[in-house]
Amino acid sequence: MKNIPEQKNILPSSTDSNAVGLRQVIGKTSKKIFSTISALTIISVLTIGGLLISCQDKNNKNNKTEVMQNNQEQKQGILKAIDLYVEAGRKGDGNIAKPVFASTATMSWSEDGALKSVPIQVLIDGFSASEPMEANYKLTTLNVEGDAAIVRIESQFGTNKFADMFTLVKDGSDWKIISKIYQVIK
Repeated sequence: MKNIPEQKNILPSSTDSNAVGLRQVIGKTSKKIFSTISALTIISVLTIGGLLISCQDKNNKNNKTEVMQNNQEQKQGILKAIDLYVEAGRKGDGNIAKPVFASTATMSWSEDGALKSVPIQVLIDGFSASEPMEANYKLTTLNVEGDAAIVRIESQFGTNKFADMFTLVKDGSDWKIISKIYQVIK
């Protein structure tokens, strides 16, 4: 036979009494408030509030869809510029890449710990002076804020591998590369 603990009658403590009293006061106050407000008013407020929330949710969904569509369009425009840059190297034709670079664009790198920077025309001439080669890239970073973007790719031109970083600015409906910074990957 199991031992069943004996139940004891416990008197409520003063804390419990205070809690019970508080609940009673809140209950009476609630009854007074809600007895002065008609049921129609309560239903109207709840209905209007629900409609406002519903409209806000619909607007947020529409805004998110619009932002996602804009982001996809921006990404496509930005990657078009990067694709043409790589295509110029693949075909050995700098003229393919020339339209995606701003006329004032630069190319920079570090050589023996010293900063080197040249006008982008040096890169374009270099593509035109080389033979066609295997070229590809992998996108690693694409950050867009309004009409400015930063892109990082890992590229390979022939046997040479690079970490390429580009800054781009939207010019009308096109994205222009305004700077290319690179590091040779060994």
